[in-house]
Amino acid sequence: MGLSKEHIKRTKGVTIIFMIILNLFCRKDIQGHYDTSLFINNVPFVYYIALLGGSCVPIYCFASGYGLYIGYKKKGLSYYKYYNRIRILKFLINFWIVLILTCIAGYLLGMKEIYPGSISNLLGNILLIKSTYCGAWWFVQTYVILVVLSPIIFKLIDKYDSKIVLFLSMIIYFIAYLQRIKNVIPISNEAISLIINAIVLFGTSQLSFVIGAVFVKEGIYSKISSAIFNIKGKNLICIIGIIVLVVVHGFIETMFIDPFIAVIFICLFNLINLDSLSKKIWNFFGTHSTNMWLTHMLFYMNFAEEFVFASRNVVVIFLVLVGLSIISSYLINMIYKPIIREINNKLYATNINYLRENA
Repeated sequence: MGLSKEHIKRTKGVTIIFMIILNLFCRKDIQGHYDTSLFINNVPFVYYIALLGGSCVPIYCFASGYGLYIGYKKKGLSYYKYYNRIRILKFLINFWIVLILTCIAGYLLGMKEIYPGSISNLLGNILLIKSTYCGAWWFVQTYVILVVLSPIIFKLIDKYDSKIVLFLSMIIYFIAYLQRIKNVIPISNEAISLIINAIVLFGTSQLSFVIGAVFVKEGIYSKISSAIFNIKGKNLICIIGIIVLVVVHGFIETMFIDPFIAVIFICLFNLINLDSLSKKIWNFFGTHSTNMWLTHMLFYMNFAEEFVFASRNVVVIFLVLVGLSIISSYLINMIYKPIIREINNKLYATNINYLRENA
């Protein structure tokens, strides 16, 4: 049995928690932010837990590649003409709502020089050319590019041996990673720099996306699940495996290994037999994961930094930011859901008319 929609939703749920922990606590210098008494070699212990959060974007990419490839195989030509276009439209509507609300909030808080700032800056963020309003929004552009190019990527995956596809994807990842971290080719021109940056971010994200699709094509997760289904103590083994990932990433701090950590974590996490309460919790966060991703950084860096870090307690800081992100998600959905409902109704009516005309 492969990963179901529920598996993917729960995975996104735990991943958004990883992302929040990463962005809050993946720092060695904690002065002015929070207090902690637990250190390892003069480094806050929570830093090492936060390092695992570096795999959050690769996990999202894997989940997207996995889910979209299933849709691609099921829907055939309609995937090209309909499915991925509607997916992009709905996602962008969600993003634009967050962007507009961010600009309104920034303006009301006396930050109009930034929100919205200049017209060119506003248009740059709307058109995904820039992500100056929120650092976490860089992935919006990359995600849209992945979805737009997904039919081509999936066609290549279908056509060629998976080992060859993964090898070429690894080469692209390695080259893009070098440019992203080492800036091998320095670019001074802003327009060219924006293009190169988009290509580099796509290059470092496509590997996890491709692996997700290959997992479906080769039935890899199903094989792993079947192989250890009846093993006693499976839950304990998987939990120990996740702890080992934290330890490994503590020794190897580079983000280069994040896509590989992500794949292992996805398998380990989904192999655990969760109780009903745990499923509900992770499903809940999975449902709100997109809005939490788009808003959490705004609170702790832009609009409410002092409030978020006021307690100086790691647990309280985390809970405050999660709470603010969840509240904002409900507010965003009050606008988003009626719009999507109207779009779905129009799409349904269009499909009915099409079926009648071609009956």
